[in-house]
Amino acid sequence: MAGKYRALLIGNSTYPADEHNLQSLRGPVKDIAAVNRALVDRSTGLFEDVDVTLLPEVTSNRALRMLSRFFGSADRDDVLLVYFSGHGKLDQNGRLHLCMQDTETTDLLSTAVSSTRLNEFAEASRARNVVIVLDCCHAGAFRGGDFGDAVAGPGRYVLTSCRGTQLANDATVDNGTSYFTQHLVDGLLGAAADRDQDGFVDFSDLYSYVDRQLREDGKQIPQRRVDGDGDLPLARRLAAPSPSIGDSHSSESAADAVHPTPAHPTVPVAPGAATARLSPRSTWPRRRVVITSTAAAALIGGGVTAALVLTSGGESGPRASPGHGSYTARASWRIRIDGSAYGNGCTVMLTDITSGIPVDLPGNLYEVARYQIPQAGKFSWTTTDRACLVTPLPGMGTATLPFTQEDNGDTDLFTVPANGASVKVVDNKGGYCTLRLFNSEGQELDTIQWKPGDSDRTLDTSGATSVYVFDDDCVIRLYANS
Repeated sequence: MAGKYRALLIGNSTYPADEHNLQSLRGPVKDIAAVNRALVDRSTGLFEDVDVTLLPEVTSNRALRMLSRFFGSADRDDVLLVYFSGHGKLDQNGRLHLCMQDTETTDLLSTAVSSTRLNEFAEASRARNVVIVLDCCHAGAFRGGDFGDAVAGPGRYVLTSCRGTQLANDATVDNGTSYFTQHLVDGLLGAAADRDQDGFVDFSDLYSYVDRQLREDGKQIPQRRVDGDGDLPLARRLAAPSPSIGDSHSSESAADAVHPTPAHPTVPVAPGAATARLSPRSTWPRRRVVITSTAAAALIGGGVTAALVLTSGGESGPRASPGHGSYTARASWRIRIDGSAYGNGCTVMLTDITSGIPVDLPGNLYEVARYQIPQAGKFSWTTTDRACLVTPLPGMGTATLPFTQEDNGDTDLFTVPANGASVKVVDNKGGYCTLRLFNSEGQELDTIQWKPGDSDRTLDTSGATSVYVFDDDCVIRLYANS
Protein backbone atom coordinates (compact mmCIF):
# COMPACT_ATOMS: atom_id res chain seq x y z
CA MET A 1 0.00 0.00 0.00
CA ALA A 2 1.34 3.45 -0.97
CA GLY A 3 2.43 5.64 1.90
CA LYS A 4 1.64 9.28 2.45
CA TYR A 5 3.66 12.40 1.77
CA ARG A 6 3.74 14.22 5.13
CA ALA A 7 5.42 17.49 6.10
CA LEU A 8 6.26 19.42 9.26
CA LEU A 9 7.09 23.07 8.59
CA ILE A 10 8.71 25.12 11.37
CA GLY A 11 9.28 28.86 11.10
CA ASN A 12 10.53 31.15 13.85
CA SER A 13 10.86 34.90 13.31
CA THR A 14 11.09 36.30 16.83
CA TYR A 15 13.34 35.39 19.78
CA PRO A 16 12.09 37.08 22.95
CA ALA A 17 14.28 34.97 25.26
CA ASP A 18 17.50 36.34 23.72
CA GLU A 19 16.48 39.22 21.50
CA HIS A 20 19.85 40.96 21.87
CA ASN A 21 21.74 38.06 20.31
CA LEU A 22 19.02 36.70 18.03
CA GLN A 23 17.48 39.52 16.04
CA SER A 24 13.97 39.24 14.62
CA LEU A 25 13.69 37.93 11.06
CA ARG A 26 11.25 38.94 8.34
CA GLY A 27 10.89 35.73 6.41
CA PRO A 28 10.35 32.52 8.43
CA VAL A 29 6.62 32.65 9.13
CA LYS A 30 5.94 33.67 5.54
CA ASP A 31 8.41 31.04 4.35
CA ILE A 32 6.48 28.14 5.86
CA ALA A 33 3.19 29.47 4.44
CA ALA A 34 4.72 29.65 0.97
CA VAL A 35 6.22 26.15 1.22
CA ASN A 36 2.87 24.82 2.44
CA ARG A 37 1.04 26.21 -0.59
CA ALA A 38 3.63 24.70 -2.93
CA LEU A 39 3.45 21.25 -1.32
CA VAL A 40 -0.36 21.03 -1.52
CA ASP A 41 -0.78 22.76 -4.89
CA ARG A 42 -3.57 21.01 -6.79
CA SER A 43 -1.60 20.79 -10.03
CA THR A 44 1.89 19.93 -8.83
CA GLY A 45 1.73 18.97 -5.15
CA LEU A 46 2.18 15.47 -3.75
CA PHE A 47 0.93 16.40 -0.27
CA GLU A 48 -2.62 16.63 1.05
CA ASP A 49 -3.61 19.58 3.26
CA VAL A 50 -4.29 17.33 6.25
CA ASP A 51 -0.79 15.84 6.03
CA VAL A 52 1.06 19.16 6.34
CA THR A 53 1.55 20.74 9.77
CA LEU A 54 2.74 24.33 10.23
CA LEU A 55 4.51 25.40 13.43
CA PRO A 56 5.04 29.17 13.49
CA GLU A 57 6.75 30.80 16.48
CA VAL A 58 7.13 27.79 18.78
CA THR A 59 9.26 26.96 21.80
CA SER A 60 11.92 24.29 21.63
CA ASN A 61 9.89 21.95 23.86
CA ARG A 62 6.85 22.13 21.60
CA ALA A 63 9.00 21.71 18.50
CA LEU A 64 10.62 18.61 19.99
CA ARG A 65 7.24 17.13 20.94
CA MET A 66 5.88 17.71 17.45
CA LEU A 67 9.01 16.26 15.85
CA SER A 68 8.70 13.18 18.04
CA ARG A 69 5.04 12.74 17.12
CA PHE A 70 5.72 13.44 13.43
CA PHE A 71 8.51 10.89 13.05
CA GLY A 72 7.05 8.38 15.52
CA SER A 73 3.67 8.09 13.76
CA ALA A 74 5.13 7.40 10.30
CA ASP A 75 4.66 4.18 8.36
CA ARG A 76 7.43 2.47 6.42
CA ASP A 77 6.35 3.76 3.00
CA ASP A 78 5.68 7.34 4.11
CA VAL A 79 7.80 10.19 2.76
CA LEU A 80 8.55 12.68 5.55
CA LEU A 81 9.66 16.26 4.92
CA VAL A 82 10.90 18.58 7.67
CA TYR A 83 11.45 22.23 6.75
CA PHE A 84 12.91 24.85 9.08
CA SER A 85 13.32 28.59 8.58
CA GLY A 86 14.89 30.78 11.24
CA HIS A 87 18.16 31.34 13.01
CA GLY A 88 20.72 28.56 13.13
CA LYS A 89 23.43 28.73 15.75
CA LEU A 90 26.64 26.73 16.03
CA ASP A 91 27.95 25.74 19.42
CA GLN A 92 31.65 25.69 20.33
CA ASN A 93 31.96 22.21 18.83
CA GLY A 94 30.49 23.29 15.50
CA ARG A 95 27.16 21.51 16.01
CA LEU A 96 24.06 23.13 14.56
CA HIS A 97 21.13 24.19 16.73
CA LEU A 98 17.79 25.40 15.35
CA CYS A 99 16.68 28.42 17.36
CA MET A 100 13.13 28.73 18.72
CA GLN A 101 11.13 31.25 20.76
CA ASP A 102 12.82 30.31 24.05
CA THR A 103 16.35 29.84 22.69
CA GLU A 104 19.19 31.39 24.67
CA THR A 105 22.52 31.49 22.87
CA THR A 106 24.34 30.77 26.14
CA ASP A 107 22.32 27.56 26.65
CA LEU A 108 21.73 26.07 23.21
CA LEU A 109 21.67 22.48 24.39
CA SER A 110 18.52 22.88 26.51
CA THR A 111 16.76 25.76 24.70
CA ALA A 112 17.19 24.90 21.00
CA VAL A 113 16.67 21.90 18.73
CA SER A 114 20.04 20.39 17.92
CA SER A 115 20.92 18.66 14.68
CA THR A 116 21.76 15.63 16.81
CA ARG A 117 18.16 15.40 18.10
CA LEU A 118 16.77 15.87 14.62
CA ASN A 119 19.00 13.07 13.38
CA GLU A 120 17.91 10.82 16.25
CA PHE A 121 14.22 11.32 15.40
CA ALA A 122 14.89 10.43 11.77
CA GLU A 123 16.90 7.34 12.67
CA ALA A 124 14.20 6.07 15.03
CA SER A 125 11.38 6.54 12.50
CA ARG A 126 9.97 3.67 10.46
CA ALA A 127 9.81 5.89 7.37
CA ARG A 128 12.33 4.89 4.71
CA ASN A 129 12.48 8.32 3.05
CA VAL A 130 13.14 11.51 4.99
CA VAL A 131 13.74 14.95 3.44
CA ILE A 132 15.27 17.70 5.60
CA VAL A 133 15.29 21.26 4.25
CA LEU A 134 16.99 23.95 6.33
CA ASP A 135 16.89 27.70 5.64
CA CYS A 136 18.97 28.78 8.61
CA CYS A 137 20.93 31.85 9.53
CA HIS A 138 23.18 32.91 12.40
CA ALA A 139 22.45 36.09 14.27
CA GLY A 140 24.10 39.26 13.00
CA ALA A 141 26.29 37.87 10.20
CA PHE A 142 23.57 35.40 9.13
CA ARG A 143 25.98 32.54 8.61
CA GLY A 144 24.56 29.07 8.11
CA GLY A 145 26.03 25.98 9.70
CA ASP A 146 27.73 23.18 7.78
CA PHE A 147 24.52 21.19 7.73
CA GLY A 148 25.33 18.53 5.15
CA ASP A 149 27.48 16.55 7.57
CA ALA A 150 25.54 17.52 10.68
CA VAL A 151 22.23 16.05 9.52
CA ALA A 152 22.45 13.04 7.23
CA GLY A 153 21.83 9.33 7.26
CA PRO A 154 20.40 6.33 5.41
CA GLY A 155 17.32 7.17 3.38
CA ARG A 156 17.79 10.89 4.00
CA TYR A 157 17.85 13.79 1.55
CA VAL A 158 19.24 17.02 2.99
CA LEU A 159 18.96 20.41 1.27
CA THR A 160 20.36 23.53 2.93
CA SER A 161 20.26 27.20 2.06
CA CYS A 162 24.01 27.84 2.17
CA ARG A 163 27.44 26.49 2.89
CA GLY A 164 28.98 26.79 6.31
CA THR A 165 31.17 29.74 5.41
CA GLN A 166 28.54 31.78 3.53
CA LEU A 167 25.87 34.32 4.38
CA ALA A 168 22.27 33.14 4.33
CA ASN A 169 19.81 35.87 3.38
CA ASP A 170 16.60 36.65 5.21
CA ALA A 171 13.63 38.14 3.32
CA THR A 172 14.36 41.71 2.23
CA VAL A 173 10.83 42.98 2.93
CA ASP A 174 8.19 42.31 5.56
CA ASN A 175 5.90 39.41 4.66
CA GLY A 176 8.39 38.31 2.01
CA THR A 177 10.23 35.04 1.57
CA SER A 178 13.96 34.44 1.64
CA TYR A 179 15.86 34.01 -1.62
CA PHE A 180 16.41 30.32 -0.95
CA THR A 181 12.82 29.57 -0.01
CA GLN A 182 11.40 31.57 -2.90
CA HIS A 183 13.44 29.54 -5.37
CA LEU A 184 12.49 26.34 -3.54
CA VAL A 185 8.81 27.22 -3.90
CA ASP A 186 9.23 28.24 -7.52
CA GLY A 187 10.96 24.96 -8.28
CA LEU A 188 8.19 22.91 -6.69
CA LEU A 189 5.45 24.82 -8.50
CA GLY A 190 6.90 24.44 -11.96
CA ALA A 191 10.20 26.20 -12.56
CA ALA A 192 12.40 23.17 -11.86
CA ALA A 193 12.74 20.91 -14.89
CA ASP A 194 11.74 17.26 -14.95
CA ARG A 195 15.06 16.25 -16.47
CA ASP A 196 14.37 12.55 -16.92
CA GLN A 197 10.82 13.23 -18.17
CA ASP A 198 9.24 10.73 -15.79
CA GLY A 199 6.44 13.08 -14.75
CA PHE A 200 8.06 14.17 -11.48
CA VAL A 201 10.54 16.71 -10.19
CA ASP A 202 12.93 14.76 -8.02
CA PHE A 203 15.12 15.94 -5.15
CA SER A 204 18.09 16.30 -7.50
CA ASP A 205 16.00 18.30 -10.01
CA LEU A 206 14.92 20.68 -7.27
CA TYR A 207 18.44 21.10 -5.91
CA SER A 208 19.83 21.82 -9.39
CA TYR A 209 17.22 24.53 -9.95
CA VAL A 210 17.71 26.22 -6.57
CA ASP A 211 21.50 26.05 -6.93
CA ARG A 212 21.40 27.65 -10.37
CA GLN A 213 19.06 30.44 -9.31
CA LEU A 214 21.04 31.37 -6.20
CA ARG A 215 24.27 31.44 -8.20
CA GLU A 216 22.64 33.72 -10.77
CA ASP A 217 21.44 35.96 -7.93
CA GLY A 218 24.98 36.14 -6.59
CA LYS A 219 23.63 34.93 -3.25
CA GLN A 220 24.64 32.01 -1.07
CA ILE A 221 25.31 28.61 -2.60
CA PRO A 222 23.07 25.79 -1.31
CA GLN A 223 24.34 22.33 -0.57
CA ARG A 224 22.88 18.85 -0.48
CA ARG A 225 23.59 15.47 1.04
CA VAL A 226 21.90 12.30 -0.16
CA ASP A 227 22.02 8.96 1.64
CA GLY A 228 19.34 6.96 -0.08
CA ASP A 229 18.48 4.46 -2.78
CA GLY A 230 17.89 6.43 -5.96
CA ASP A 231 16.15 9.78 -6.24
CA LEU A 232 12.94 10.94 -4.59
CA PRO A 233 9.92 12.64 -6.27
CA LEU A 234 8.90 15.90 -4.61
CA ALA A 235 6.48 17.44 -7.11
CA ARG A 236 4.33 16.42 -10.04
CA ARG A 237 4.77 17.74 -13.56
CA LEU A 238 2.17 18.27 -16.25
CA ALA A 239 2.40 17.24 -19.86
CA ALA A 240 2.21 19.72 -22.70
CA PRO A 241 -1.41 20.04 -23.88
CA SER A 242 -2.29 18.59 -27.25
CA PRO A 243 -2.01 20.94 -30.25
CA SER A 244 -5.71 20.23 -30.83
CA ILE A 245 -6.99 22.35 -27.98
CA GLY A 246 -10.66 21.60 -28.53
CA ASP A 247 -10.26 17.85 -29.13
CA SER A 248 -10.79 15.97 -25.88
CA HIS A 249 -9.68 12.72 -27.51
CA SER A 250 -6.18 14.02 -28.24
CA SER A 251 -5.10 14.54 -24.61
CA GLU A 252 -3.29 11.97 -22.45
CA SER A 253 -5.39 9.93 -20.09
CA ALA A 254 -4.64 10.13 -16.39
CA ALA A 255 -3.85 6.43 -16.31
CA ASP A 256 -1.14 6.70 -18.98
CA ALA A 257 0.45 10.07 -18.24
CA VAL A 258 2.80 9.30 -15.34
CA HIS A 259 4.82 6.19 -14.53
CA PRO A 260 7.19 6.28 -11.54
CA THR A 261 10.56 4.69 -12.11
CA PRO A 262 11.46 1.65 -9.97
CA ALA A 263 13.70 3.81 -7.76
CA HIS A 264 10.71 5.99 -6.82
CA PRO A 265 8.22 5.16 -4.12
CA THR A 266 4.63 4.93 -5.30
CA VAL A 267 3.33 8.48 -5.38
CA PRO A 268 -0.21 9.15 -4.18
CA VAL A 269 -2.26 11.08 -6.73
CA ALA A 270 -5.03 13.29 -5.46
CA PRO A 271 -8.45 12.63 -7.01
CA GLY A 272 -8.89 14.75 -10.12
CA ALA A 273 -5.28 15.91 -10.13
CA ALA A 274 -3.68 16.52 -13.50
CA THR A 275 -1.10 13.89 -14.40
CA ALA A 276 0.57 15.26 -17.51
CA ARG A 277 4.08 16.49 -18.09
CA LEU A 278 5.35 20.05 -18.15
CA SER A 279 5.70 21.68 -21.53
CA PRO A 280 9.04 23.13 -22.72
CA ARG A 281 10.01 26.27 -20.85
CA SER A 282 9.67 29.70 -22.34
CA THR A 283 12.72 31.35 -23.85
CA TRP A 284 11.66 34.76 -22.56
CA PRO A 285 14.12 36.82 -20.49
CA ARG A 286 14.16 35.54 -16.90
CA ARG A 287 13.26 37.61 -13.87
CA ARG A 288 14.68 36.94 -10.38
CA VAL A 289 11.48 35.76 -8.71
CA VAL A 290 9.67 33.22 -10.88
CA ILE A 291 6.53 31.22 -10.31
CA THR A 292 5.92 29.22 -13.47
CA SER A 293 2.57 27.87 -14.60
CA THR A 294 2.27 24.11 -14.54
CA ALA A 295 -1.47 24.10 -15.05
CA ALA A 296 -1.68 24.60 -18.81
CA ALA A 297 -3.74 21.46 -19.41
CA ALA A 298 -6.05 22.18 -16.50
CA LEU A 299 -6.61 25.74 -17.67
CA ILE A 300 -7.48 24.71 -21.19
CA GLY A 301 -9.80 21.92 -20.12
CA GLY A 302 -11.42 23.76 -17.23
CA GLY A 303 -12.94 26.71 -19.04
CA VAL A 304 -12.67 30.43 -18.34
CA THR A 305 -14.85 33.14 -16.89
CA ALA A 306 -14.15 35.85 -19.44
CA ALA A 307 -12.49 36.37 -22.80
CA LEU A 308 -11.17 39.68 -24.09
CA VAL A 309 -10.26 39.94 -27.77
CA LEU A 310 -7.99 42.60 -29.26
CA THR A 311 -8.56 43.15 -32.97
CA SER A 312 -6.86 45.39 -35.50
CA GLY A 313 -9.89 47.65 -35.57
CA GLY A 314 -10.24 48.07 -31.85
CA GLU A 315 -10.50 46.18 -28.58
CA SER A 316 -12.97 45.13 -25.98
CA GLY A 317 -12.70 47.14 -22.77
CA PRO A 318 -10.30 45.51 -20.30
CA ARG A 319 -11.85 44.45 -17.00
CA ALA A 320 -10.52 42.66 -13.95
CA SER A 321 -11.10 38.90 -13.93
CA PRO A 322 -10.80 36.91 -10.69
CA GLY A 323 -9.88 33.24 -10.45
CA HIS A 324 -9.23 32.48 -14.08
CA GLY A 325 -9.69 34.05 -17.51
CA SER A 326 -8.31 34.40 -21.02
CA TYR A 327 -7.16 37.08 -23.42
CA THR A 328 -6.43 37.16 -27.14
CA ALA A 329 -3.87 39.77 -28.23
CA ARG A 330 -2.79 40.61 -31.78
CA ALA A 331 0.20 42.56 -30.51
CA SER A 332 2.27 43.05 -27.36
CA TRP A 333 0.24 43.64 -24.20
CA ARG A 334 0.46 44.03 -20.43
CA ILE A 335 -1.00 42.11 -17.52
CA ARG A 336 -2.03 43.96 -14.36
CA ILE A 337 -2.18 41.89 -11.16
CA ASP A 338 -3.80 43.20 -7.99
CA GLY A 339 -2.94 41.13 -4.92
CA SER A 340 -3.81 43.81 -2.37
CA ALA A 341 -7.01 42.07 -1.28
CA TYR A 342 -5.44 38.63 -0.78
CA GLY A 343 -3.40 38.36 2.40
CA ASN A 344 -1.55 35.17 1.44
CA GLY A 345 0.20 36.59 -1.60
CA CYS A 346 -1.26 36.49 -5.11
CA THR A 347 0.34 34.26 -7.76
CA VAL A 348 -0.86 34.22 -11.36
CA MET A 349 -0.07 31.30 -13.64
CA LEU A 350 -0.17 32.45 -17.26
CA THR A 351 -0.03 30.15 -20.29
CA ASP A 352 0.21 30.64 -24.05
CA ILE A 353 -2.75 28.48 -25.07
CA THR A 354 -1.61 27.79 -28.62
CA SER A 355 1.86 26.51 -27.73
CA GLY A 356 1.13 25.36 -24.18
CA ILE A 357 4.24 27.20 -23.02
CA PRO A 358 4.01 28.77 -19.53
CA VAL A 359 4.92 32.44 -19.11
CA ASP A 360 7.26 33.36 -16.26
CA LEU A 361 5.70 35.83 -13.82
CA PRO A 362 6.82 36.81 -10.32
CA GLY A 363 4.58 35.39 -7.59
CA ASN A 364 3.47 36.13 -4.02
CA LEU A 365 2.27 39.64 -4.87
CA TYR A 366 0.68 41.69 -2.10
CA GLU A 367 0.19 44.89 -4.08
CA VAL A 368 -0.48 45.99 -7.65
CA ALA A 369 2.05 45.05 -10.31
CA ARG A 370 2.14 45.18 -14.11
CA TYR A 371 4.22 43.08 -16.49
CA GLN A 372 4.91 43.42 -20.20
CA ILE A 373 3.97 40.48 -22.44
CA PRO A 374 5.87 41.33 -25.64
CA GLN A 375 4.15 38.84 -27.93
CA ALA A 376 0.75 38.22 -29.50
CA GLY A 377 -1.35 35.11 -29.02
CA LYS A 378 -4.10 33.48 -27.01
CA PHE A 379 -3.43 33.37 -23.28
CA SER A 380 -5.18 31.90 -20.26
CA TRP A 381 -4.50 32.35 -16.57
CA THR A 382 -5.47 31.03 -13.18
CA THR A 383 -4.82 32.62 -9.78
CA THR A 384 -4.20 31.33 -6.27
CA ASP A 385 -7.44 32.91 -5.11
CA ARG A 386 -10.45 34.68 -6.58
CA ALA A 387 -9.39 37.78 -4.64
CA CYS A 388 -6.37 38.04 -6.95
CA LEU A 389 -7.57 40.30 -9.76
CA VAL A 390 -6.09 40.12 -13.26
CA THR A 391 -6.63 42.78 -15.91
CA PRO A 392 -5.19 42.50 -19.46
CA LEU A 393 -4.13 45.83 -20.94
CA PRO A 394 -3.63 46.25 -24.70
CA GLY A 395 -0.30 47.56 -25.95
CA MET A 396 2.90 48.27 -24.04
CA GLY A 397 1.77 51.64 -22.70
CA THR A 398 3.43 55.02 -23.13
CA ALA A 399 5.50 56.72 -20.43
CA THR A 400 7.14 60.12 -20.75
CA LEU A 401 10.41 60.99 -19.03
CA PRO A 402 10.76 61.90 -16.25
CA PHE A 403 8.44 59.59 -14.32
CA THR A 404 8.39 57.64 -11.06
CA GLN A 405 7.54 53.94 -10.86
CA GLU A 406 6.11 53.03 -7.45
CA ASP A 407 4.51 49.68 -8.25
CA ASN A 408 6.47 46.48 -8.73
CA GLY A 409 6.98 45.02 -12.17
CA ASP A 410 7.59 46.60 -15.56
CA THR A 411 7.27 50.24 -16.52
CA ASP A 412 5.36 51.28 -19.60
CA LEU A 413 7.40 51.63 -22.77
CA PHE A 414 9.27 54.95 -23.00
CA THR A 415 11.43 56.68 -25.61
CA VAL A 416 15.13 57.15 -24.87
CA PRO A 417 16.35 60.67 -25.71
CA ALA A 418 19.53 61.31 -27.70
CA ASN A 419 21.56 61.96 -24.54
CA GLY A 420 20.38 58.75 -22.90
CA ALA A 421 18.48 58.12 -19.67
CA SER A 422 19.32 57.32 -16.06
CA VAL A 423 17.57 55.74 -13.10
CA LYS A 424 17.44 56.92 -9.49
CA VAL A 425 16.38 54.59 -6.66
CA VAL A 426 13.99 56.68 -4.59
CA ASP A 427 13.15 53.99 -2.02
CA ASN A 428 14.96 50.68 -1.75
CA LYS A 429 12.62 49.43 1.04
CA GLY A 430 15.62 48.52 3.16
CA GLY A 431 17.36 46.18 0.72
CA TYR A 432 19.05 45.74 -2.63
CA CYS A 433 17.39 46.52 -5.96
CA THR A 434 17.55 44.52 -9.17
CA LEU A 435 16.61 46.55 -12.23
CA ARG A 436 16.45 45.09 -15.73
CA LEU A 437 16.23 46.97 -19.00
CA PHE A 438 14.38 45.50 -22.01
CA ASN A 439 13.70 46.66 -25.54
CA SER A 440 10.22 46.63 -27.10
CA GLU A 441 10.70 43.01 -28.22
CA GLY A 442 11.36 41.80 -24.68
CA GLN A 443 15.11 41.29 -25.12
CA GLU A 444 17.16 42.09 -22.01
CA LEU A 445 19.66 44.89 -22.62
CA ASP A 446 21.10 45.62 -19.18
CA THR A 447 20.90 44.50 -15.54
CA ILE A 448 21.58 46.89 -12.70
CA GLN A 449 22.36 45.53 -9.24
CA TRP A 450 21.83 48.56 -7.01
CA LYS A 451 22.89 48.47 -3.37
CA PRO A 452 22.37 51.04 -0.61
CA GLY A 453 24.77 53.94 -1.09
CA ASP A 454 25.04 53.61 -4.87
CA SER A 455 24.51 56.71 -7.01
CA ASP A 456 22.18 57.11 -9.99
CA ARG A 457 22.90 54.72 -12.85
CA THR A 458 22.90 55.38 -16.60
CA LEU A 459 20.89 52.89 -18.67
CA ASP A 460 22.85 50.95 -21.25
CA THR A 461 20.25 50.81 -24.04
CA SER A 462 22.59 49.33 -26.70
CA GLY A 463 21.10 51.71 -29.26
CA ALA A 464 17.46 50.86 -28.58
CA THR A 465 15.15 53.86 -28.70
CA SER A 466 12.08 52.32 -27.02
CA VAL A 467 12.61 50.44 -23.73
CA TYR A 468 11.03 49.49 -20.44
CA VAL A 469 12.48 48.71 -17.00
CA PHE A 470 11.66 45.83 -14.65
CA ASP A 471 11.73 46.95 -11.02
CA ASP A 472 12.16 44.44 -8.21
CA ASP A 473 10.41 45.89 -5.15
CA CYS A 474 11.94 49.37 -5.27
CA VAL A 475 10.59 52.81 -6.06
CA ILE A 476 12.53 54.24 -9.01
CA ARG A 477 12.60 57.47 -10.98
CA LEU A 478 13.67 57.52 -14.62
CA TYR A 479 14.84 60.72 -16.24
CA ALA A 480 16.62 62.03 -19.34
CA ASN A 481 20.32 62.79 -19.12
CA SER A 482 21.13 66.47 -19.36
